[in-house]
Amino acid sequence: MRYRVLGCFGGEAPRHHLSSFLLDETLLIDAGSVTGVLEIPEQAQIEAVLLTHTHLDHVRGLAHLADNVFGQRDRPIIVHSIEPVLEALKGSLLNNVLWPNFTEIPSSRMPILDFRPLPEGRPTPLCHFRVTPIRLSHSVISVGYFVEGDFGTLLHLGDTGPTEAVWKAAKDIANLRAVMIGTTFPNRLQRLADVSGHLTPQALKAELAKARVKATVYAYHLKPQYAAEIIDELKKDVPGCQILEQGKEYRFAPVA
Repeated sequence: MRYRVLGCFGGEAPRHHLSSFLLDETLLIDAGSVTGVLEIPEQAQIEAVLLTHTHLDHVRGLAHLADNVFGQRDRPIIVHSIEPVLEALKGSLLNNVLWPNFTEIPSSRMPILDFRPLPEGRPTPLCHFRVTPIRLSHSVISVGYFVEGDFGTLLHLGDTGPTEAVWKAAKDIANLRAVMIGTTFPNRLQRLADVSGHLTPQALKAELAKARVKATVYAYHLKPQYAAEIIDELKKDVPGCQILEQGKEYRFAPVA
C-alpha cells in the first residue's frame, strides 16, 4: 500500500500544507491541501474520501476538488465519514452560501460528490481496503480510521485530545503496522492543547501507553510555528516516534 503525504501540518504557511493523505492514488484521507498539491488528472482519479472531522484545515480542499473534477469523471467521488460529520459538512460548507452544494450538482441523481455515512465501530469495504471509524475526543465530532489490507492495519487518527475507545480497539489488532496521530502543540502549551482537543508530546506519550502500541508511530499536524520545538520534545518524550514528511510516499508491503 502506498501512503502519500500531500500535507501534514496543523496550520498553513509557505511550504507547510494542510492535512491530506492519498492511499494508492484512489482513497483520500482528509482534504486540506489536495487541490494545491495534486494535478487535476490526479484529482480525477480519486474514488473516495474519508473525512475525520469538519474543521476547515481538513475539509477545505473538498470544495475545490468538486469544482476541479466537474466534467472529468463519469461517476461521483464518494465522501465518507460517520453521519454527524457529513451532516455538519452539508450544513456548514456545501450549503449554497459558503459554497455550492455539489451533492446536487449537476443533479441529485448524478452529483459530483456523493455523501455516504459509515457505521461506527464496524468495518466497511472501501476501494480495496476495509475501513472502521472510531470516535475520538476533539472540540467537534472527530474520528480515527483503522484501514485494513493485505499489508496489515494502519490507524490514522483525526484531531484528538486524550481519548479511550480507539486504544481499546487497537489492543485487539495483531497486525497493526503504523499509527498516524496529531501532535499539535509543544508541552508548554498543554492547557491550550487540552481546551482545543489536541495533543502535545507528553500527552502523546500517555496516549500510546494506554494500548502499549508496538507499531511505528508517525506524528503529524504540527503547528508550523512550533514544529521545531515539538520535534525536539518528541525525541525526548516518545523515543522512536517518526515525523510524517510532507511530499513523501510511505510503502507498506503485504504481510507474509
